[in-house]
Amino acid sequence: MLATTRGLRTLVTAIVGISVLVLAGCGDAGRRDAAPSGPGASTAPKLAIVYSPQFKDGSWGEAAITGAQKLKDSGVISDFAAQENINPGPDAERALRSFAEQGYNPIVAHSFNYGDNIKKVAKEFPNTIFAYPGGFGDVSENVADYSQPFHEATYLEGILAAGVTPGGTVAGAGGFDIPVCRAMYNAYLEGAKLVRPATTGTFVAVGDWSDVQKAKEAALAQADQGATMFVGCGQGPTFGQIQAAAERKAVASGYSGDMSGLSPAVLASFTWNLDKIFGEMVGDVAAGKVNPTRYFEVGMAKGGLSVVISPEWQAKVPAEVKATFDKKTAEITSGAFVVPLNDK
Repeated sequence: MLATTRGLRTLVTAIVGISVLVLAGCGDAGRRDAAPSGPGASTAPKLAIVYSPQFKDGSWGEAAITGAQKLKDSGVISDFAAQENINPGPDAERALRSFAEQGYNPIVAHSFNYGDNIKKVAKEFPNTIFAYPGGFGDVSENVADYSQPFHEATYLEGILAAGVTPGGTVAGAGGFDIPVCRAMYNAYLEGAKLVRPATTGTFVAVGDWSDVQKAKEAALAQADQGATMFVGCGQGPTFGQIQAAAERKAVASGYSGDMSGLSPAVLASFTWNLDKIFGEMVGDVAAGKVNPTRYFEVGMAKGGLSVVISPEWQAKVPAEVKATFDKKTAEITSGAFVVPLNDK
C-alpha cells in the first residue's frame, strides 16, 4: 500500500536520499562572463542548474541531476553545480547571476516558471548561454528553451495499458491544463486505441504540481467513472494517480523517472534523459557559440526519452501487445513513425 500524501513525499525522499548542492557565494570574485571556450580549449564547460523544489524527487528534478552527473562522468563537462529550493523571482535572479559570475556556462533554470528571470539576467551576461524548459521555441539572443516531447513515451505506455487491462477508460491528469499535459494524455489515449479502438477517456487539471492528495481524489473520481488506466503530467498528479490505481486495481504510469518501486500498480515509466538535452547546450558552449540553437524535440530518436516496463509487469504483457510496443518503439526511435502532437 502506498503512503499518505506526506508519507509518499517522505518515502520518495528517503529512497533516493537528500542531496543539496549549495551554490557558493560570489564573494569578491567579481563578474565573469568571458566568451565560451573554443574547440581547442583544454577545460570542458561547467554546467549550473537551478530548481524550485528538491532535486531528489524521483521525478523531474532528479532527472536534471542525473543528466548532469552523466555528463560529468563522461568528461563532457568539467564540473556542475546546482541549487534547489529556489523560488522564481528575486531569489532565482540572484542564484542565476551568481552562477554566471562564477563562470558557469551553460546555466539551466529547470522550470518554465523561471522564464522571466532567465531573460532578465541573461541580458547582463551576453556571453553565457541560459536555458529553461519553456517548450515554446522561445529562443532569443543567448536564451533558449527546451521542450518536453513526453507524448512520444505516453503513446507507448497507452499501448501497454490497454493490453493488460480488460476494459475501462483512460484517466489523464496534469498539474494545470497546459499543452504538454494535454499532448501526453491524447497520445496515451491514441496508443490505447491501437489495442482497443473503442477506448475513451477524460483529462482533469488538478490545479497544483505537488499536491498528491488532491490528485488522488481527482483520480478516484475518474475511477468511479470507469477509468482503469492512468497517465499523469507532473509529480503530484502522478503520485496521486499511483495511489488511486493501487486502491482500485488499475494501472498507472511513472513520470520522468522509473517509479516501479513505488507500487505494483506502476505498469511502465518513462525516463527523461536530460544528459542528451544538456549535452547539446554544452556542445554549443564548447564550440564557442553564444547564440544557442533551439534545444527542441530531443525525444526518443535522440535518446532523450526511454520507456521502461516495470519488473512486476514484464511477464504479464501479452505477447502480441509486447510485439506492437516493440515495433512502435523501434519506429519512433528510428524516425520512421512520428507520434502526432495533439495538445488540444
